[in-house]
Amino acid sequence: MKSTELNLIPIFVAIFEEQNLSRAAKRMDITQPAVSKALKRLREIYDDPLFHRNTSGVEPTTFARDIYPAMSAAFKNFSSTLSASRAFDPKVSNRIFSVACVSAASYELMPQLMKQIHEQAPHISIEVHPLFTEDFESDLRLQRYDLIVDLAPRGRTVLKVEPILSERLLVVCSAQHPRIKDSITPEQFLKEQHVVVSRWHSRKSILNDEDIADLDKREIKYRAPGVVEMLPVIHNSEYIGMLPESTIKAFENTYDVKGIPLPFTDKVYDLCAIWHPSRTSESAHKWLRNQVKQAGKVIKKS
Repeated sequence: MKSTELNLIPIFVAIFEEQNLSRAAKRMDITQPAVSKALKRLREIYDDPLFHRNTSGVEPTTFARDIYPAMSAAFKNFSSTLSASRAFDPKVSNRIFSVACVSAASYELMPQLMKQIHEQAPHISIEVHPLFTEDFESDLRLQRYDLIVDLAPRGRTVLKVEPILSERLLVVCSAQHPRIKDSITPEQFLKEQHVVVSRWHSRKSILNDEDIADLDKREIKYRAPGVVEMLPVIHNSEYIGMLPESTIKAFENTYDVKGIPLPFTDKVYDLCAIWHPSRTSESAHKWLRNQVKQAGKVIKKS
């Protein structure tokens, strides 16, 4: 594709996402003949029909589906360079921010973030996604997500990382557990059967031996996709798990569970905002990061 034809990229993205030429034209604020002309040129460039007509509009070909991720990423990257140089007014903006979030942060941090945004920026929306992959750098560089909220990445990274909330980790078990009262020893902790929150991509638990010595010696009986799915299994059973103190408090009236100190050094973990350095100076992205930081401060005080 020649440099003079780069304006075809947003039209392709619009047709793919709208799957209707009229709606794509309305979205691009151009005429439908202009969209049809652009599509004809795209078909010539790629030597592929790209879209077939159906009763509701058009349907992408297999080839169009294959190239869409790259075209969409190119369009987003270009758009972000424009928005970085423009003033951002949250009161009138209708941006949709995409945030991938570790499940334990979804129950206090995200509601507080949404409360702030509702008050300050009534037209802005938030999409919250589970953490499907561990390739944060690629996901953020390609702008699949604007921001990731998780524990700090291990090892060296080009990504920007800023702590937003510190959480104390506790053992969680049934309030009626027959063997665990107000404390637990390291030996007992490892003998009990465990429920863990699992990473989507690797089927491994979020914490391992790198975080707490001998943690991989646990007998894991149930891997849950999130906190809400974890607690019903622990409730009225002899299984145990580990969760942030705030999460246990948030659900202790819903499920008959209790939190007790870990039998190791008291563990406090930083929940972090993680983003690609290319977004650091973008005014809208700065605003989003500030909102997340403010949400963390509100939760700390509560």
